[in-house]
Amino acid sequence: MKTSILNRLLPIMVFGIMAISLQGCKDDDTDEHYEAKKELNRIMHDAYYWYKQVKTVDINDYETPIELMDALMVNPPDKWSYVTTLQEYEAYDAGIYYGFGFSAIFDDEEKLWIGYSFKSSPLTAKGIGRGWRIASIDGVSPTKENYNQLIGENKPGISKTFGFVSPSGANVSHTFTKIEIEMNTVLFDSVYTLGGKKIAYMALKGFITPTKVELDNTFLKFKNENVNELIVDLRYNGGGIIDISNDLASLIGGATTNGKPYTTYTFNDRYLSQNKTINFLDKGNALSLSRAIFITTNGTASASELVINGLAPYMPVALVGSKTHGKPVGMPVFKYNQFDWVFLPICISLKNANGVGDYFEGLDVNVEAEDDYTLPFGDINEDSFAAALNYLGVLSKATKAKSVKKSTLVTGKGLYEEIGAW
Repeated sequence: MKTSILNRLLPIMVFGIMAISLQGCKDDDTDEHYEAKKELNRIMHDAYYWYKQVKTVDINDYETPIELMDALMVNPPDKWSYVTTLQEYEAYDAGIYYGFGFSAIFDDEEKLWIGYSFKSSPLTAKGIGRGWRIASIDGVSPTKENYNQLIGENKPGISKTFGFVSPSGANVSHTFTKIEIEMNTVLFDSVYTLGGKKIAYMALKGFITPTKVELDNTFLKFKNENVNELIVDLRYNGGGIIDISNDLASLIGGATTNGKPYTTYTFNDRYLSQNKTINFLDKGNALSLSRAIFITTNGTASASELVINGLAPYMPVALVGSKTHGKPVGMPVFKYNQFDWVFLPICISLKNANGVGDYFEGLDVNVEAEDDYTLPFGDINEDSFAAALNYLGVLSKATKAKSVKKSTLVTGKGLYEEIGAW
């Protein structure tokens, strides 16, 4: 999960750095990334949460800051710190990336499925989305080993021919070209009347700047329909901006949480004076709920886990599905004037109002269920949604329409792990 707190609270660390002249570069140094690597090395030995364990390296041994970050980050526990370009980061924050606009899931027989497709995806225009299977890419059967090579670089104009198998079993072939994808983070929402209850359901993919408006509109609809139960599907939610996750938590918590502590940022021992508590917001379209149900998987990470942990001191929360990813830490965004790299190192630990955090092994579920990627979001026969309804006591039993094979969500590295789609 990301925060710009260092940009606000540590001007010596950030704004002072931005004013550094490129004169610091050696005259005979032809490495165009030298200043960026030098600055990243400084951050990792200073503000990085595990700075005491960072090894000393010769930055000239690494071509770009991306390779240097891989060498410096302390893994385990850090699987998340990354470097990207300013252009890619700002596009993602605005909800844009280059690709085909779908998520990829391998089952335990190594068959490739689509978990969802964005509204702007060329696949969606052809009616292709969740529940479809990709049998081939350019005539080659995809595997976990060859998938990244088959799908190609994250650049516009790259074309691939896909062989699909539809939910009805029909074989379909289409050629698609990577374009600018505009992400909608609310993948699905609806209200159900079951067992005398009005139940709101929403599948949320992430927390980026456009998510704020999407959440406000969705919860206004829920509020107008007088819902009294809520199921939030975070199974593919890899996180994002902490302040936007607070919007969701505040819309759920309502008057119960208004103005109370949501999460506390804790820095390493060099910057403890910068520790800060973020409070829940007063949202006019918040719901009045006595509890909240969350659908989770290992793909539920970072800011989405923070929502659950942040609400736990104030109201009952139940998790249905499988254990979450386990990322109770945050990543400030370091931007600069003199080079186009953006650094996102882990610099803060995040805990709720009860001081609970450090869930590096993930958050445990109350009810185990599978992600049935063969059925649409909101289908009462889909295993995780059925289990959530069963937990609420409005479905007699959580029955599976078919045997569901265990799955693995396929993501890229760094920024593209947060995007979670291709």
